[in-house]
Amino acid sequence: MHSIKHYAVDFTGRGSEYFRIWIVNIALSIITLGIYSAWAKVRTMRWFYGHTFLDNHSFSYLATPMQILKGRLIAATLLILYVGTSKFAPLVSTLIIVAIGIASPWIIVAALRFGARQSAYRGLRFNFTGTVGEAAKVYLLMPVLTIITFGLALPYVAYTQLKFLATHYAYGTTTTSYSGSSKPFWKLYLFTLAFLAVVWGMIGALIYAYMVTHPALSPETHKQMIGLAISVGLLAFYITIPIAVAIIKTQTINLFYNHLHLEDVRFHSTQRVRDVLWIYATNLLLIMITFGVYIPFASVRLARYRSLHLEIIAANLDEFAVQSFATTTAVGSEISDLFDMDIGVA
Repeated sequence: MHSIKHYAVDFTGRGSEYFRIWIVNIALSIITLGIYSAWAKVRTMRWFYGHTFLDNHSFSYLATPMQILKGRLIAATLLILYVGTSKFAPLVSTLIIVAIGIASPWIIVAALRFGARQSAYRGLRFNFTGTVGEAAKVYLLMPVLTIITFGLALPYVAYTQLKFLATHYAYGTTTTSYSGSSKPFWKLYLFTLAFLAVVWGMIGALIYAYMVTHPALSPETHKQMIGLAISVGLLAFYITIPIAVAIIKTQTINLFYNHLHLEDVRFHSTQRVRDVLWIYATNLLLIMITFGVYIPFASVRLARYRSLHLEIIAANLDEFAVQSFATTTAVGSEISDLFDMDIGVA
């Protein structure tokens, strides 16, 4: 009987190395009017995968630039049609958005399946087995529940969407399962809501207190105070919303991995909100200071943090059967990227 081992995920990439790839990708994409971006994506993905190691074996990204380019051209055509008709034929542009919305379950499944099947470890491909019907229920019908409950069902909807992802990935012939419940999601979203309520409540209380203690303000001063209150409110909104998103995303990643099973293989994620907020804030500051030059270093920094806080717990990583998959296209993946559909976990 094999003893249980803890396998660390090791990311060995360096920012200076990725910077050279990144700057060349940008230059060639500009020169070729975006055509090289497909090759740039594959080159980037292969670099990140190739520098991510588990048990001294790196991951592999198997997609070809032509697969990406074909999908990207179809996605770009849809975007051009939408933008081109938005002023001259609003009805057509509306129909395009509606069509994409209706097709979103297929787009989501196709994107997840393509991303999984083009990823491999030790010669075995990953897969995503979710169906369009299941995606329609989770991503189209469940959000309606959020609307009719005025947002109260949001934690449960988030749980069902994460469970859909967690129960349909596969490595070889082995499919993942998920043992988590919806309870932690309720706690997470209530905590985040309480955080927003406290911050915004304190700001509102301070403004109200000032107005009450200074009742004899002149009309001009009163207008200035209203303007200041609006400015402070907007500033608080733009600061606290990213913090709230980081709280939810970080804890969701932990909930995803810590309850994910691949038969006897377990996962352990230990990301901390304060660490992620610090990385996001300092990355943003350094990107602004360097006028974007720090972007590749920021990407590497985040990838390294994520790998440092994820480990695999298993007796043996070799006992998985090989399974071949049919060829997939990148259309769904590129449409989801171009129209900013937020799918997946991390």
